[in-house]
Amino acid sequence: MSNMLTSNRLKQVLSQGNRPAMGFWQMLPGANLSRVLARAGADWVMVDCEHGNIDDAAMHEAVPAIAALGVSPIVRLPDLHPWMVKRALDTGAHGILVPLIRTVDEVKAVVAAAKFPPEGQRGFGSPFVLQNFGPGLTMTDYLQQANGSLLTMVQIETQEALDLVEEIAPLVDVVFVGPFDLGNNIDHPIINGKMDPELDQAIGRILKATVAAGKKCGIYCSSGEEARDPQFSQTSNSRSVGRGQTETAMAQKCVHQGCGKIFADTDEICRYHPGPPIFHEGQKGWRCCKPRVLTFEEFMAIEPCTEGKHSTTDLPPKVEKAEADPTLLAAANLPPPPPRAPITAPQHIPTPPPPTPDSEDDDESVEIPDGRVCRRKGCGVTYKKGPSREGEKCVHHPGAPIFHEGSKGYTCCKRRVLEFDQFMKIEGCKTKDRHLFVGSGKKDATGKGPDAGGEELLETVRYDYYQTQTAVIASFFLKKIDKEAAKVEFQERELALDLPTTDAPRTKRYKAQVPLYGSIDPAKSSFKILGTKLEVSLGKADGSSWPVLRSDDRLTGEILQIGRAGRA
Repeated sequence: MSNMLTSNRLKQVLSQGNRPAMGFWQMLPGANLSRVLARAGADWVMVDCEHGNIDDAAMHEAVPAIAALGVSPIVRLPDLHPWMVKRALDTGAHGILVPLIRTVDEVKAVVAAAKFPPEGQRGFGSPFVLQNFGPGLTMTDYLQQANGSLLTMVQIETQEALDLVEEIAPLVDVVFVGPFDLGNNIDHPIINGKMDPELDQAIGRILKATVAAGKKCGIYCSSGEEARDPQFSQTSNSRSVGRGQTETAMAQKCVHQGCGKIFADTDEICRYHPGPPIFHEGQKGWRCCKPRVLTFEEFMAIEPCTEGKHSTTDLPPKVEKAEADPTLLAAANLPPPPPRAPITAPQHIPTPPPPTPDSEDDDESVEIPDGRVCRRKGCGVTYKKGPSREGEKCVHHPGAPIFHEGSKGYTCCKRRVLEFDQFMKIEGCKTKDRHLFVGSGKKDATGKGPDAGGEELLETVRYDYYQTQTAVIASFFLKKIDKEAAKVEFQERELALDLPTTDAPRTKRYKAQVPLYGSIDPAKSSFKILGTKLEVSLGKADGSSWPVLRSDDRLTGEILQIGRAGRA
């Protein structure tokens, strides 16, 4: 059976009697505001339906939001009607506060409305109460435990109630002082924060009656400074009245990160986080310790990693530095490493001039293949033999395609789209009188144009490599290599490549003798042909490091590290 009493934080603090129970007043609606107040280190939050802008619906939202964070939601009623008591407790509130009490009979009516039979007359049946008292609570549990677990509190703020306070105090759990209305009712109002001696004496009488009845007493304060004012010392002490005794130390809130407790004993152990919070790539934690979590609730629940004393300052106490490790000190006294040879700066090689741009018009001496597509971007017109080319209009994009942050378009015009299909349909922004199907028809070293048949010999291809302690892995980038016709021969200091492609209508071939920087073991070497490259694994003969792949490459002076670095 779940225990409601352990879920009522305010009642637990009052029962222990070793510190004041501190809380906040909520006068504006909103569950998020309720959660902010509950997270601020409170034992309770007063949902004020008397003077606050909180109606019945807002009350039903605020109460579970506060209780979900382990803080006691208390509802101050607009008036002392019994049906209001029932509505407040049916939200799952941990207690009620009834204002403007005047007679003993009114107090008895409040108590009767707050208790189930046989102690009172409260009706049973709210479906909202179970969520506010921990897991496992059943309706039967609530019915059996509510009378002893919920707090009934009344405000003494009228002359009539002050005159009867000795009779009222034994009937309720907490007697709460409303100093402003009480001062007004006894004709000694609080002016500019100053309290008349008569009002101070009246508050003292309420405190004395509460202590005599063995009950708890509280008072409303409008600021932290006011709570520490000597005029409020009696009632400040009365918050922690327990077993007929008063606590003489003024409670304060610890500001250490991860603590936030209300403390009166300055020697009490404080557990906190000395480091700042860290929120990085969705993970949350503290710099001072290792746990990392994903949700804010888990972050707030990370156990503090440091012990010290509570503090009311903004800065946590300094963490004592650990003594230096003697072995580290010895390592620091080691002689410096020998100087490394200077690295020769590579010589500047001038950038070759860009190739002459292809003609913007078709060479009339070059035959245009049937079905050739216009080479200008965004045009897409297909050539058909026969009809005259007079009257052609080529609508195209002279600029380059641009893809940036999800948008797509051309540099020559302003239109941007999101989908690639839409990008392909962007209408050209420039118009020429003729399409461009073959251009100038430049011929290569074999005397053949780009559309001629036969084979194109490539003088060079791009390559890259990396190495391990036992092998050099090199990649020669060439698309559509013919796996059946390709030849790779490994020699001790040379790599022979014959790589034809399957490109159409004209194939390509890369044929080369690659001089290697170091010696290899042909038996331990291998290759594989992929869709865009040839990858060869060259087994090293001596395990030495290769600063370059080819022996005819210029050395850059770089030092390559192989394997695992040693330790001092």
